Amino acid sequence: MPKTLEFIADHLPPITVDDVVRRFSTSVEIRDARAFAAELQEFMHERVEAVELPPSLDLPLGAETTEQALARKAATLRADTRWVPGETDIQRGRAALLEAFDRPHNLPLPEFARLANKSRQQIYKDIDARRLLALNVGPRGQKLPDWQLDPVKRHLTQTVLQGAAEVDNWTLYRALSEPLEGLGGRSPVEAVTADSVDEVARAVFNALGMR
Repeated sequence: MPKTLEFIADHLPPITVDDVVRRFSTSVEIRDARAFAAELQEFMHERVEAVELPPSLDLPLGAETTEQALARKAATLRADTRWVPGETDIQRGRAALLEAFDRPHNLPLPEFARLANKSRQQIYKDIDARRLLALNVGPRGQKLPDWQLDPVKRHLTQTVLQGAAEVDNWTLYRALSEPLEGLGGRSPVEAVTADSVDEVARAVFNALGMR
């Protein structure tokens, strides 16, 4: 017998004489209420044992594997049809990227290199090594947030870049520059101090869903 049904059968409440009298005395003639209750109990067990469950339900009552729990939750979130962005959605998304890209604190690479007193080649190397956060939108070149000219903010950015290597730069940019409730409504680059880099980095990782 499947484990789920075995569990149910073993935990069926007993049928008492009072149950029999109360339920059946007006509809059938009962000569021996005690024997009738015992037979009825046995009959219920037999009927439960005869049920066949699919393997996926062959678990003790209330038990659920982690995989089944995740699959069940995913099923509740899954739409009937896959969402595909329309032309308007794509245009809106690109417009938002361009707006962020052109904010005054995002500096073209040559200007950032000049202010950092480094060569362009060194800036490219730092970007490739994930020591600097750079943004790009198609063929418009790269821009770097100017907060990275500050040693403390650059340290925070490098910590996040190294700890979230699989996360795209635009997502990291927003996580670093947008307000976080855990930081009193300030953005990480606003809140960070020399003594709080690791703490603020953890807040960023939490916001990214990385524990």
